[in-house]
Amino acid sequence: MDGSPIVPILTGCTASGKTGALLKLRRKKTIEVISADSRQVYRGLDIGTAKPSAEEQSILVHHLIDRIDLDETFSAGMFAREAWRLIQEIKGRDAIPVIAGGTALYLLALTGKLDPMPSKCNSVREGLKDLELEVPGVLYRMLERLDPITAGITGDGDIRRQVRALELYTLTGSLPSTLRKGGDPSLRKMFRIVGITLPVEEHRRRIEARAAEMIRQGLIDEVKSLLSSGWGRESVLGRTIGYREVLDLLDGTIQSVEETVDAISMSTWHLVRRQKNMFGRLEGIVWVEDSSDLIEESLFGEGGF
Repeated sequence: MDGSPIVPILTGCTASGKTGALLKLRRKKTIEVISADSRQVYRGLDIGTAKPSAEEQSILVHHLIDRIDLDETFSAGMFAREAWRLIQEIKGRDAIPVIAGGTALYLLALTGKLDPMPSKCNSVREGLKDLELEVPGVLYRMLERLDPITAGITGDGDIRRQVRALELYTLTGSLPSTLRKGGDPSLRKMFRIVGITLPVEEHRRRIEARAAEMIRQGLIDEVKSLLSSGWGRESVLGRTIGYREVLDLLDGTIQSVEETVDAISMSTWHLVRRQKNMFGRLEGIVWVEDSSDLIEESLFGEGGF
């Protein structure tokens, strides 16, 4: 990408106003969005992820949404590879690629802060999980012998990370602790990262209003439909804010719709705090207020499109 314009990234915490800002930008520039959202990538998770509506997508093209089913995974490495491909495709159409979303892990992978890793291998994973079921604790003992550094990081209770570490060893023949070399710093200069920031009270107000609006739009019916299609807590539903709280409502753990809205708002605010911590790992991010003029100037300044 030497000599190419710097690719803009628009990020920010949940409910910070990214979609609205992008739609305003579309009035002035021919842009296409590459979604960096780890939940909008799933088919069927529409209302609870604030996925752009069909009308909004007809105005502004969005990529990497509605790509996988609820029992599949889409890793940061997969995102980075797909995003690089789409950047070139979009530029080939004389449009501007804009990376947009709040999943910092995706952005870290794209901008070279993470080392590339092999994609998952279902057969290896299932074999390791079956082994753990037969002999509880065996994965940790294997990892402790092979790679004490990684074993110390995962601990003896994190089966998911033990499986991933042993999967990496199986696929590469290298110890997981030796695969992490600090990424590729040269990639960072190819991007301009702008984040939308809000005053705390305004952000809380937006989160509460959005939770209530999702219920009004039919989030409960959306969850019921997904349940009737065979998806349950074991899928991504049980790990996604909004959906897991509605599942609690339907199970009787939460007693009312009002309590559900409150629970979604609280979970979302906790997510925002985690997102802010992750954004601290993104080098050179420029924070701006939710203003279309400020966002446009920051995204498309010197060296940009």
